Amino acid sequence: MESNTKAAWKLLGFSICFLLLLAALPIRATTTTTSTATPIQHVIIIVQENHSFDNYFGTYPTANGTLVNPITSELAKVNGIPNGVCLPYENSCISPHLSNSTTPTNPIEGQLVYEDDYKNNASGFPVNSGSQSMVYFDYHTIPAYWDYAEEYGLGDSYFAALMTQTNANRLTMLTGDTPIPSDNVPPPYVPYNESVMSQLDSAGISWGYFDYLVHGASPQTVKPFNYFSNLTAIATSNIQDLSAFYKALSSGSGLPAVSFVNSLENKTYDEHPPSDPAVGEQWVVSVINKVMASAYWNTTAIFLTWDEGGGFYDQVVPPLEYTLNDVSPPVYGLGPRVPLLVISPYSKEDYVSNTLLSHLSLVHFIEYNWNLPPLDGIIGNSTLPLDFFDFSQTPRSPIILGEGGYAPATTYPIPLQIGGSGSSATSQTTGAKPGSPANYAEAYLALLIVAVITAGVGVLWWSRRTPASVEPVTSVEP
Repeated sequence: MESNTKAAWKLLGFSICFLLLLAALPIRATTTTTSTATPIQHVIIIVQENHSFDNYFGTYPTANGTLVNPITSELAKVNGIPNGVCLPYENSCISPHLSNSTTPTNPIEGQLVYEDDYKNNASGFPVNSGSQSMVYFDYHTIPAYWDYAEEYGLGDSYFAALMTQTNANRLTMLTGDTPIPSDNVPPPYVPYNESVMSQLDSAGISWGYFDYLVHGASPQTVKPFNYFSNLTAIATSNIQDLSAFYKALSSGSGLPAVSFVNSLENKTYDEHPPSDPAVGEQWVVSVINKVMASAYWNTTAIFLTWDEGGGFYDQVVPPLEYTLNDVSPPVYGLGPRVPLLVISPYSKEDYVSNTLLSHLSLVHFIEYNWNLPPLDGIIGNSTLPLDFFDFSQTPRSPIILGEGGYAPATTYPIPLQIGGSGSSATSQTTGAKPGSPANYAEAYLALLIVAVITAGVGVLWWSRRTPASVEPVTSVEP
């Protein structure tokens, strides 16, 4: 009996040591847990150039009745180009019409030009931005963008931050303000410590700004960082070539919590006229495919948008939400309506958001998700894009477009992944969800408890059982 008891205690000691060793092993689900308000651990913001909502999605999803089939007829509708629009031009009028050019003519741009475009119920585009402002593109040119709208979420009430051009809008996306009214060159500058990147630095949250960096170029020359003063060493080290972003995705290591992805330094891909929108779209698809194929997909939200309308027609007059009076001339917000696509394993399928949003909403989402205070009141008052997500759903598998993927990148429409319209809103919740790190941690803890109980029961059974090879002891009368 004594030898059995010793063996039992040895077994218990071995079990405890084994469980302690198991508990010390690195578990991905628990080590990736951070204090985020949602299951999203990685935000990727892709910003392309100069296309309004109506210029890309004004005829979505049926191309004004020219593409009606069992899929498109069921898709959620957008607030697109009204029938019968014909705006004054010369001695007649001009209507929105499909572009068949791979090198579209650039509309006339400028802060004051844009303001005039929207006068008299957005009727000034042909006169101010030119007749070229009235062209639009559809699934013939940008089928993959329409596929993303079909499969994920599209915002049709999303606006540029300001009624002006690229540089001021891109600065405002990072700071909530701008020292310049249009595409002026610096000075003036904006202090780095007034940016969302500095805010992330202070909170210990990683970020990266990725673009096509010219070999040997200083990070301070990369737009819009050439408008910042007092850049820190951390900031300059986080301004990197896109190859670093791709390396992090392929290796499964080193992807920042927040990534700003751009093609400003590559005019072939940035979609700014006269660049071919189809070529820029193919580049964006390649970026999104790399994210989807990576180990990060299940914890990622991709926000794809365009920095400003570029002078292209859009029928929605932006609401006046604020005025920046510290620049001359004053700049108005909001700016032109531009597309927003929200792509995530938690995105609703075939969802069209009518929520009033802007570039500042993306900054607000970063702050909300990582529990940071708003940089300023304008950002704090911006609506969060939470209606695009259903954090209670099981994370959706990736939809990789292209050769060997879910569907060709040149085909629209493609089969729905879930198979139903997601146009009805659902309430947003932020607790632990299926597949979230909190659930894995709880399951792991439960497994350890069960293992310990099982080991204890085994020890008790072992110590009390009677060995078959030992004769039972009988009492002996004295």
